[in-house]
Amino acid sequence: MRIDLGTMRLGALLRRPGEPCAEGFNIVLSLEPGEFLRLEAGEDVQVRCDSGRLWITREEDPADVWLQRGESARVDPRGLTLIEAVGLTKLSIARAAA
Repeated sequence: MRIDLGTMRLGALLRRPGEPCAEGFNIVLSLEPGEFLRLEAGEDVQVRCDSGRLWITREEDPADVWLQRGESARVDPRGLTLIEAVGLTKLSIARAAA
């Protein structure tokens, strides 16, 4: 799994839920309106919207996902997946439980 936020490659840093880290999440990001994460094909991840609103869209999948504060979703990054901030947004990401 590779997560690309500009030049940051974060995928190798993700832990699975249950590994030492608060609530299983170990990457917390703040995104400005219109900023996005690009996930390429790989392992599922758990995305939690801590504040604001997120739009998640996947290549060749007509069902987009919208998350608001306190909501989370398991994301299966088949092909290209984009996670975009709608307004100022804080989100947490971890590898999904097996």
